[in-house]
This record gives sequence, C-alpha cells and structure tokens, in this order.
Amino acid sequence: MVEKFSTLKKHINVSHETLEKLAIYFELLSFWQKKMNLVSNNSMQNAETRHFLDSAQLYFFCKNFNGNILDFGSGAGFPGAVLSILGVSKIFLVESSKKKCNFLSTLKRETSSNFKIVNSRIENLEFLNPSLIMSRALTSTKNLLLFSINHMLKSKNIKSKEEALINMPNLLFLKGKTFKNELNDIPKNLNIRFQIFQSITSAESKILLYNRHIL
Repeated sequence: MVEKFSTLKKHINVSHETLEKLAIYFELLSFWQKKMNLVSNNSMQNAETRHFLDSAQLYFFCKNFNGNILDFGSGAGFPGAVLSILGVSKIFLVESSKKKCNFLSTLKRETSSNFKIVNSRIENLEFLNPSLIMSRALTSTKNLLLFSINHMLKSKNIKSKEEALINMPNLLFLKGKTFKNELNDIPKNLNIRFQIFQSITSAESKILLYNRHIL
C-alpha cells in the first residue's frame, strides 16, 4: 500500500513510517467510505492526488507554526489529519458530524496521531486561540472569513469586529476554480488580502494565504 503514495513522495520528503501511516489512513478511508459518505465516491479513484497530496501540499505553509491550528469542517480529516501525520503539531479537527468524528477517532488511534478532535459546529466552538485557521472544500472564502471573525470575538480580550480583524490569525484556504469570484465577494471593509499560490494538484485550484505579518 505504501507504493500508492509514489506521487506524494515526489513532492514531499517523508519517512517510510509516515508513508505507512498514510497507507493505513487510505485503507480506513476505503473501508468507511462503503458505510458512509466521507468523500465523493468518484474521488476515491484518485484519492492520493485528490485528497492526500492536495492536503499534504499545505505542509510547506504551516510546518513552522507553533500555536494552535484549527481545521474548520475537517470531514474525513483533509487537510488536518494528513498534516498531523506529516508532523505538524497542535492541530484541532473541527467537525460537526458525530459519525465523521467517529471515523477520525479510529484514524487517530490506528495511526498513533496527536491531532485533537472537536465535535462541534464552527459557530458553537469554544475559543481555541488559533495562530492559523485552515479549511478545504467547506464553504466560500467570505463565509470562512465570517466564521473566523466570529471565532475571534469569543476571546475575552476582543470586544469588537474591528478588534477581531486586527487580531485575525493567519488563514490558509484551499480553493477551486471559483476562487476569483469568491475573492471579489469579500466585503471591502474586511480589508483582508490573500496571497495566491498555485496548487500542485490542479491547474484550476489555488491556495489562499493570509499572513497577518504581511500587510
């Protein structure tokens, strides 16, 4: 099964132990997919690229973060669980579906991973003091920004939307071909400017990064 990740190995230098954990991940995903809809059935035919490599490419953006990393709407663990297996620490997988959280619990146990699972809707999430919020295939960029602002407003030290924007954590979103329309849909008063990077898995896909230290 390790051979299944040959494409991923070309882009990211990972140990054999890490590849074995990713292979276990794929086997669990394949098994659970037969019982519930974790990802689209069509995407399973090219899961290495569509899900694992697509998630793993974010490693280069978040490997040096020391604070908490929140994966909004983690679903089957993409990208958070993959990044945790690759060695990124302090990742919280936020997922509202109890069934998907059961899958993530099994995945965590079988791969001896250290990510944390939070079974909660994003709007009900207790404040987790993030240094980075990331998301993949959940909702529009505008909605992700609003979720992020609302989460920051739960801090005892932040009293207004303006303060939430000033203290916004870093943001990292994987987006498809509609990314331009989504960026244009962001209200100007939010004053959030993303850097845009090309995805290595699709010519139409982009990685949006808001680095709070670059104004």
